[in-house]
Amino acid sequence: MQSNAEAWAHANLGEDSRIKIVARRAIGASAAADILDDPFTFFMASDMSPGIASITLDNRIAVQCAAARLHQDVESLAEASALFLKLLCEQTSVTLWQKIGGGLAGHDTVSQKSPLCDSVSSVGGFDAASRYLRVDLELQFGEGVSTLTIMFGLDFVQQHAQAAQRNEEARKQQACQQTPKSLSESVRASVISLDAVLERMTLTIADCSRLEVGHVLPLANADANRLSLSAETINGSVDIGLGELGVWKRQRAVKLHTPISSNFAREIVDL
Repeated sequence: MQSNAEAWAHANLGEDSRIKIVARRAIGASAAADILDDPFTFFMASDMSPGIASITLDNRIAVQCAAARLHQDVESLAEASALFLKLLCEQTSVTLWQKIGGGLAGHDTVSQKSPLCDSVSSVGGFDAASRYLRVDLELQFGEGVSTLTIMFGLDFVQQHAQAAQRNEEARKQQACQQTPKSLSESVRASVISLDAVLERMTLTIADCSRLEVGHVLPLANADANRLSLSAETINGSVDIGLGELGVWKRQRAVKLHTPISSNFAREIVDL
């Protein structure tokens, strides 16, 4: 959340800023009167935002966002009305919601529909029985410090934390199951491509660009009794043995003359 808020601030305040979380506490709706009364609180509809209930900017952030949007000096908006500033900050608040809610389950941050609503339509409706996680972030930009407050539905946060814990436990369990032996067996069962190479030659890029259908390339050093067997690995093509071209059970075949390269075999054994 902190990194997403910093990215949002950098793009929307028009200045570099530093953000840190200064307070996190669970509260009931009765303790959120300042949020409900603040002129720069933006409520998010629960059908699009089941976790984030509201975002509150302070006056200084609102003025800075409005000035950046209008490409004006902050001083020119110092006497602007709260309603005018709030209208200019609506899209900015939605952008912050998209940044933070993008990684949360159920948050429809890609819809063309606006998530903004009144307090009653947000998570819990801020009624007497609702509980929230209040997160206060401190923004340092310019020569002052401002506060940004985000309200989360407490039930959603608890469910999100439990899901994250289950995912982490599953990840650790899966990692434990990937023992060196199982990893080695998995690698041994993997499929790679083998090539039987009769001859290799070197051409300039210019010569290659002039090749056409029907051109004949002489293989002066080719020997049907000496094929190079190579394997395609993540490090490229690796020669692993020598053989000769022949026929086995009426099919073209390659008969090995040498054992598989010890270096190649050792790499597989050591996995």
